[in-house]
Amino acid sequence: MSDGQSLLEKLDSIPQVRAFDAFPKTQPIYQTRSSRGGLFTLLIALVLSWLTWSEFHTYLYGHPIATFGVDHDLAAEMQVNVDMTVAMKCHYLTVDVRDALGDRLHFSDTDITKDETRFELGHAGRLDSIAMPDRPIGDIIDAARHFHAPTFSRKPKPKRKAKGYKGKQVAFAETAHIVKGGDACRIYGSVLLKKVTGNLHISTLGHGYWSMEHTPHELMNLSHVFHELSFGPYFPDISQPLDHSVELSSDHFAVFQYFVSIVPTNYIDSKGRKLQTNQYSVTDYTRTVQHGQGVPGIFIKFDIEAVTLTLKQRTISFVTFLVRLAGIIGGVWVCAGYTLRVGDKAAKAALKVIEGSDASDYASIYNSTTSGGMERSASWYGKSAGGADAGEGFASPAKAVSGAFAAARGHRKSESLAQKMMSEEGRSW
Repeated sequence: MSDGQSLLEKLDSIPQVRAFDAFPKTQPIYQTRSSRGGLFTLLIALVLSWLTWSEFHTYLYGHPIATFGVDHDLAAEMQVNVDMTVAMKCHYLTVDVRDALGDRLHFSDTDITKDETRFELGHAGRLDSIAMPDRPIGDIIDAARHFHAPTFSRKPKPKRKAKGYKGKQVAFAETAHIVKGGDACRIYGSVLLKKVTGNLHISTLGHGYWSMEHTPHELMNLSHVFHELSFGPYFPDISQPLDHSVELSSDHFAVFQYFVSIVPTNYIDSKGRKLQTNQYSVTDYTRTVQHGQGVPGIFIKFDIEAVTLTLKQRTISFVTFLVRLAGIIGGVWVCAGYTLRVGDKAAKAALKVIEGSDASDYASIYNSTTSGGMERSASWYGKSAGGADAGEGFASPAKAVSGAFAAARGHRKSESLAQKMMSEEGRSW
């Protein structure tokens, strides 16, 4: 066994391994290596690596399957979570809700918390510039299970206690910068509302609702940043369309309107864990009104769809993963081998056709050149009297001489010599 043998050659030389191999293989000495084959093998290896990683990713995370159905939830209430900062003093801001039943609910400091702070944008951006991340269902459920209770900013009143939740209350994140008498106000908290179409209003005192106090117009600035707006159990790690969005305006009588369409959503991961929450889509509209011709403020109109969306994470078993992986690798490798062999045979056939075409063209050129020289000699002496007989007499020696020289030095030299002899003898004749 020489040191230059490959690993396969060394394995084939072992009798036990050779006897165990049930598939006949071509001996290495009968195989020809080429740079084209090596490049093709490298390309196939890259394709197989990508396909293997894709199958492994499918085995680990699966892919979501969406189904729609009629919403059979008979719950009469829905939790609304809001966390936003408005560029006005807290004293002049009021939060109210009016629903489709005609009820109006005013939120006091025991329902919604207001912290004086300063207006900061942070990482917020405009609504149309925020991209919603596409997270696996398992990650969404893990993020939600990190919070096991509703997140009321303060202990809610008994009549507002969320159903189905017991134990400790988890609070919103604390305000980063609390500034006494600050020019901005952070409004945050979770409340229970009737599960019907409603309108959440954030307006100023004396504008829209009757109040003993009237907000000075020069102090009105309803620019705002949404940190969180969600419906259902509060899961801060689940992104919603309005999260971290900002709207700015220099007009004192600006009206910000948001039209929200809520879709009840059920998440089911590959382990069978379930999460019931809500998603929503939003359309925003901003305009400016004149004094006495409209109500400035932030208006969030929400509507609940009658369908429910179920997103289930579908994965494959380990045995199925192995079978699919073996099928992909084997199928690609076999097809690649057939493709390479067919390509080689096609290239060889094309090369033979090209070589045969060149040889036939060369022979036709040779025949036309030789016959043309003899015809020109015969036509020369055919012009005089008795040219036919003389031509026959001179043609035979010329052919003999031409054949002798063609065998010795090639047809091109003998052809020119024959023409020279014919022309010299013709002139002497």
